[in-house]
Amino acid sequence: MKLSLTSLFLFLLFVCNAQLPNTDLYMLTILNNGEKITMRNPIYISGFNPDGYNNQPAFINPRELYVTTDMYDEDFTDIIKLDIQNEEYYRITATDSISEYSPTPRAIKSYFSTVRVETDGKTQSLWLYPENHQTYGKRVLKDVGNVGYHCWLSEQDVALFLVDEPMKLAIADIEEDKTRIVIEDIGRCFRQNSDGDLVFIHKESPESSMIKTYDPETDDVTAVIETLPGSEDFELLNDGTYIMGSGSILYKLNPSKDTEWVKVIDLAEFEIMNITRLAFSRNRLVIVDNPK
Repeated sequence: MKLSLTSLFLFLLFVCNAQLPNTDLYMLTILNNGEKITMRNPIYISGFNPDGYNNQPAFINPRELYVTTDMYDEDFTDIIKLDIQNEEYYRITATDSISEYSPTPRAIKSYFSTVRVETDGKTQSLWLYPENHQTYGKRVLKDVGNVGYHCWLSEQDVALFLVDEPMKLAIADIEEDKTRIVIEDIGRCFRQNSDGDLVFIHKESPESSMIKTYDPETDDVTAVIETLPGSEDFELLNDGTYIMGSGSILYKLNPSKDTEWVKVIDLAEFEIMNITRLAFSRNRLVIVDNPK
């Protein structure tokens, strides 16, 4: 179908199917000359569902991204593919009484993945869907029903945010159908760096959270930098620079050059006041604003 484009955490929303918050998507152009990062003014890109839930953007390529949205049913979410260049969107999932979240491109060859809230409204399972949409997809890790978020480290291994008390980071082998816990008290944001390590947030105390890396080959966990206070979403640029948002402001930090977070742009003049999730590809940064 082709149409024109004119916390407590989200897992609590998954479980109870509560009213999802209104969230907006904006795209900025990043200019990075190696010494300084600048960002051009944001472009509003979620006009297809104004005043609705448009969240968890994930780039497929610099022109297209997956988005979680409630535009088809305010009680359940589906995944769309958003073509930024041609200003079009396509519905990717259309499941009855089921919600999909956390779309992740290139999970394994020819598949993308989602976290799927099953019809019981409680089970949160990991699913693979074919990119060509020729089948309805398949569940992996059949005994794991509390997945909040995920990040693929290889076609066999996937990092999981497990909804538990406390929240846990686990590494799962989908071929062996085995899962092991790595660390507790983690945040919801995962990325993989150029070395193949998982990058995540460890909530060491109520007052302090650290961005850390996990090496799947050695099981080593290494601290990188303290997060901005109250922020739990970050993005990782190609040169190793971290981007985080706090309120209306985007900050950057390159561990090889910076000793503290550096302000890049304040988006308050565009009425963007609560930056949450981020997605990056090439020179494009998509941000989620939760107006509250």
